[in-house]
Amino acid sequence: MTTSMEYRQQMVDYCDWAIANRDQIHYAEVRPIPVGLPPHHLPFTTDCSGFATLMAKWSGNPDPNGNDFDGEGYTGTMLKHLPHIPFPETLRGDLAVFGAFPGLHVVVLLIGGHLQPDPPVASHGGPGDPNRYQLSEVKGYFGSGVEVTYLRLRPN
Repeated sequence: MTTSMEYRQQMVDYCDWAIANRDQIHYAEVRPIPVGLPPHHLPFTTDCSGFATLMAKWSGNPDPNGNDFDGEGYTGTMLKHLPHIPFPETLRGDLAVFGAFPGLHVVVLLIGGHLQPDPPVASHGGPGDPNRYQLSEVKGYFGSGVEVTYLRLRPN
């Protein structure tokens, strides 16, 4: 039986794979999200919320949009569907949304905030991504006053 932490690690592993293959992953705000693609399929095109959704699907995690992987959803549906948690309770595989509802951008935490105050994240925010950044780098892009909401991907 796969544990919650193993599903979380699989999410991180798929994000790392995507970062290593970023030259074949393209950015565009398109729907439906390409959730029908099998794991490791290249090339594909999606945006930040599509990226988080596809990584969740491939890793066996629940749809962060609450839509049973129907290809619909965006950062705002993640904010509505997933539990909001304090940063120190975040675990690898959880999500961080920048900006108040409906949100401006979502990233996947590669290490939880309970282990590192400035964890690495996987971000697919534009051409050249997905890439690994520090959480503080992404916050800096949006400005020091940006609201950040942390979302629990799956129950512990």
